[in-house]
Amino acid sequence: MRRRALLAAPLLPALLLAAPPAGAMPAGGYRFRVLREGREIGTHSVRVEPGGVTRTVVALEVKLLSFTVFRYHHDYAERWEGGRLVGFASRLEKDGKVQLLDLRSGAEGLRGTGPEGAVALPATAAPLSWWAPEHLDRPLFDAGSGLPLTEPPLRDRADGMTRWRWPARDMVALYDAAGRWVGFTMRGDDGSAVRYEPA
Repeated sequence: MRRRALLAAPLLPALLLAAPPAGAMPAGGYRFRVLREGREIGTHSVRVEPGGVTRTVVALEVKLLSFTVFRYHHDYAERWEGGRLVGFASRLEKDGKVQLLDLRSGAEGLRGTGPEGAVALPATAAPLSWWAPEHLDRPLFDAGSGLPLTEPPLRDRADGMTRWRWPARDMVALYDAAGRWVGFTMRGDDGSAVRYEPA
């Protein structure tokens, strides 16, 4: 599914007039280089598009000699209105396997379909999207599967920055005094050290 289809198919047309989400994201969005064990393997970008959709794209590729041994591409769109997530669409491709997630808000909360079938989440739920630290103390769900996270991230401060840690995946996101996302580290599925650098 191409970028345009991802927005057009899963998100309700009525949502297209919603205001962009509040937060400290820079006007140009975020763009990081992703490094694995010190070598660049891809990018992670976040931007607010015309109409108010916040789009995240993570594109990674690990090669051994001239052969691709790991490929990951995650493209997802969020629409927020009045501090509430009203639409979410995701396409995740990992080593050739594609997972789709489509959620919309309603009277009973967020409802939709994911890779494992029907998804039902509370109205206050948010995806684990590091660009918006103000959402990280809500009920969170995995942005690829739609499954709720049973272990929420933890907040503390380090070296004058706010730090959100998700021990379940050894993830650490850093934010400056204005709330802007400035760094990220995690462990890959193979135990490798992954680090983000501003591009």
